[in-house]
Amino acid sequence: MPDPSQGLIRLDVTVTDKAGKPVTGLSEKDFTLLDNDQQRKLVTFQPFDEATTQPRSSHEVVLVIDELNMVPNAAKSAGTTAADSMHAAKVKEELAFASAVREVKTFLRADGGVLEEPVMVYRLTQDGLFASLHVSLDGKLMAEDLENRRNEYRIWSSSEVAKDIEDMSNGGGVSWRISHSLVALGSIAIQERRRPGRKLLFWIGNGWQIEKRKMSGLSDFSIELLTRLREARISLWGASEWPLYDSGGNAYSVDGQETTVGDYWPVQELVFKEFLKGPKPDSTDLRYLSLPVIAARGGGGVLDVPHNLAAKIGERVKEANGFYSLTFDPPRTNAIDEYHHLKIEIDKPDLTAHFFQDYYDEPVFYDQPRASEAISVKQLEALIVNAHDNSGAALAHQLDSLQLTERLSSAKLETLEKLVHGRKAREAFEILADESAFLPPPPEEIHSPTPPDIATQRRIISRTISYVNTTVPRLPDFFATRTTVQYHEAPPKSNQTWKTASPDQSLREGESATAIIRFHDGKEQVEQESVRNGGSEHLQTIGTFGPILVTVMTAATLPHSELAWTRWEQGPDGPLAVFHYRVPQETPLFSAEYCCLAYDFDTVPFKKAAPFHGEITVDPDSGAIMRLTIQADLEWRLPLQRSDVMVEYRPVQRGTRIFICPSRSVSISRQRRTTAIDEWGEGFRIYAPFETLLNEMRFEKYRIFGSTSRILPGFTEVPPNK
Repeated sequence: MPDPSQGLIRLDVTVTDKAGKPVTGLSEKDFTLLDNDQQRKLVTFQPFDEATTQPRSSHEVVLVIDELNMVPNAAKSAGTTAADSMHAAKVKEELAFASAVREVKTFLRADGGVLEEPVMVYRLTQDGLFASLHVSLDGKLMAEDLENRRNEYRIWSSSEVAKDIEDMSNGGGVSWRISHSLVALGSIAIQERRRPGRKLLFWIGNGWQIEKRKMSGLSDFSIELLTRLREARISLWGASEWPLYDSGGNAYSVDGQETTVGDYWPVQELVFKEFLKGPKPDSTDLRYLSLPVIAARGGGGVLDVPHNLAAKIGERVKEANGFYSLTFDPPRTNAIDEYHHLKIEIDKPDLTAHFFQDYYDEPVFYDQPRASEAISVKQLEALIVNAHDNSGAALAHQLDSLQLTERLSSAKLETLEKLVHGRKAREAFEILADESAFLPPPPEEIHSPTPPDIATQRRIISRTISYVNTTVPRLPDFFATRTTVQYHEAPPKSNQTWKTASPDQSLREGESATAIIRFHDGKEQVEQESVRNGGSEHLQTIGTFGPILVTVMTAATLPHSELAWTRWEQGPDGPLAVFHYRVPQETPLFSAEYCCLAYDFDTVPFKKAAPFHGEITVDPDSGAIMRLTIQADLEWRLPLQRSDVMVEYRPVQRGTRIFICPSRSVSISRQRRTTAIDEWGEGFRIYAPFETLLNEMRFEKYRIFGSTSRILPGFTEVPPNK
């Protein structure tokens, strides 16, 4: 869930001195973040160090045993039979794998098997990718499970990701083993992305290197892999003490000396040193998908040790407890996958920062509201009156591109509705009117610019409070017909990217419902309901007649709230008094909600208490509330950008009795979509562009009975985003 106190991009930074030892005790002023050589402001800065009062880091240690790449397929040597070559390869593979497992078990069993950080173990084989059933602190038990191949599950088999592997092997021109390994790394990143905290991933095996240059076939893969690793907060380390073999099964050598994988020859010479000089990696350059380069780009590296790998891993894990967590906001962009290279300068001599150096900026990081042409109420009236075809698609298209700068009153709405014909044109007109519900009226509808004196204002507010407090407890029973129409944006097309907003954000009618509502003994009951175009998860009819008036008046009169005069407004039967209120603090009286957050396996609704503001329009003589708005004040980083409700009321006469009843309600929310992504044998959810949802409700056909009061305060649904 996005945290409004955190930046959109997080960096976990380890700082080392000239000897490679971690440095703690630095402050925010010691760090300068450069994004494409432009200084970027830090939103948050948090040091993690066991020796200070800062919180201890929450690491997870991820061990990947790469059985697949212990030795490649051995080539037939001169003077040997195929059987001899296969036997030699099998012996090498068994020895390498046994050594890898021995090092992992040694690490797990250190200190009596009591692990300081939770550990997850993966195995990559020709048969697929396997993982421990659970993250664990019991190293002794995990070592026994590894030894006996128990308590693990298969994430995928090789056949299940065959297409991903084939696409890279054929389109990208890399070997089956490398393709297999890259898919496994991507799958592990998605698995680890589901758990919070920083991860130290040790790839125990020979890894891989790619010597080819540019190939556009893997550009998207490179971008998504780096993004998933960053989101999972993974620092990748290549960890091996086994010789690095070439395609012929021979160990690489430098100056006659056999190398270990720590040297990563010849990639180190061709790419790694070049990368360390600070180039901006090209996503189409396949060499940058070599394991040591991926590790360096993400703030990790290669453990270049001839022996005792378990101890070296333990040292890295211990050193990792001292680091700095930074967040920042990327710049807005209109370009999809815009590459950004990061640098961190430390204001201390001879110190080096290690962190995720790359990210890809996306338009979807920010809301992208649709562009529209501003128009006044008078201009809208002229447009409709002078339209040559009031029922045509041309008028509907024109109305879709407009946005009112003033509120279209219900009276004018009813008048102009009669002039607009045709389903599409009427639908576009009603959406335009509903979207204006939270704007001030046109100047000609403001009754008088002169406010009443303070004493008169207080009397009006006192009457309004009395209206709410004395009438609500004595609500009569009644029936009413409620018609609800939901408008929403078109769902994204199958080939549409989640990384930017659709060019068409116009609303269209979705689900609609007609219900007979019975309000009895203070509770709402839906006696009968019919739904048309059902299936929308957004339209709900719970709490239709909730205590919205009590909520607003209680909150608006709290000690820290503001309630002030705004204007006189012309009503159907005379001037109405309009007050503005603001509740600047979060209160249990009001919360903003929507469904649902981008969790992979669970449906988790978003709910947050939020400050809010709005207007209260009242009859100055009776104190009856004739119009009410509630608008949430939400932090921009939240997945919910807007959550507003407007309710209008009108007198309803039954015999000699007059009641003030709800007549029309509009609720608007703007919230992030979530979308399901399938990559590398894994499915996960991610935030997509924002979308607008609009509900309009109209109330009519009131039948009131058993009343002991002359006034019915209007109550209406607080939509599911409230």
